[in-house]
Amino acid sequence: MRFLPLEKLINLHDGYRKTVKVDSLEVLLIQDSGALYIVQSRCPHRGQHLQAGTVTGPKIECPLHHFVFDLVTGAHEGGACEALAVHSPVFQGNLLGIMIDD
Repeated sequence: MRFLPLEKLINLHDGYRKTVKVDSLEVLLIQDSGALYIVQSRCPHRGQHLQAGTVTGPKIECPLHHFVFDLVTGAHEGGACEALAVHSPVFQGNLLGIMIDD
């Protein structure tokens, strides 16, 4: 396992959203109501970018077809779509990142 840094902690704040692409991995960082979420950046239904999606509590709504996903589990609220990939935040020094397989 290897630590993949995504952002400096000093840059995070409520309302923060950023898409980060490293190699073939593209994730969306979200901070909302003090909680951090790191999920795949595109809706699994049609590949729509989720950065412009509506975040309400621990859920995000895809701006294209309004599919709602749980930001903690990645599950689609209706169950008809595959889940979002979810990554646990990892803190190392002043950096936020994720652990990835080498």
